[in-house]
Amino acid sequence: MTGLSEALDLDEAAALLADAFFGNPAHVYIYPDEKTRRPQLEWLMRTNLKAQRAIGVPFGETDESGRVEAIAFWHRPGAPKASLGVLARYGFFSMPFRHGFAAFARMLHTVKVVEERRKAALQGRESWYLNNMVVAAAARGKGLGSAVLRRALRADVDGSGAPASLTTQKPENVRFYEGLGFHVADDRPVRDKAGGGFDNWIMIYESR
Repeated sequence: MTGLSEALDLDEAAALLADAFFGNPAHVYIYPDEKTRRPQLEWLMRTNLKAQRAIGVPFGETDESGRVEAIAFWHRPGAPKASLGVLARYGFFSMPFRHGFAAFARMLHTVKVVEERRKAALQGRESWYLNNMVVAAAARGKGLGSAVLRRALRADVDGSGAPASLTTQKPENVRFYEGLGFHVADDRPVRDKAGGGFDNWIMIYESR
């Protein structure tokens, strides 16, 4: 199966995302305590998924039983942005009371810096924004992620006249996306005033 319906199980998807991003540098920066990171990430991903379903379009792959093997979201060119109103509507502003004001501040700093740089890299162009592309652990190493994203690029981005963009924090992901036609547009690390932060790459795929 290639589509993901609106009936997507949020708990299942949040657990998949939390597993995939547990060691991701940006999420480690936001939640540095390994002992509490997993439940915090599951809450963050579940909350984010609610917003993603409102402003994005899910795509991916499920197995024969209907369990999600790969998932991602497109934000179409011109799609509504994740404004403060949208974030408030889906519960993001309860984060400082749940996980602490420091974690909330690190998340806001991350989003602000990365989005400013992505916007600059696009030079004013709208894009297909790829959000939360992950593959379940049991399905990794089989080419599934490449197949799912290549299919989506051909079906949605190619011929649209708009590029696709994404952000990633791992060198191996950079190589993965380069193999699908993306190029690095910005490779500056994200840092805060205290010296904390993470490596970050902004990548762009030109519509063909």
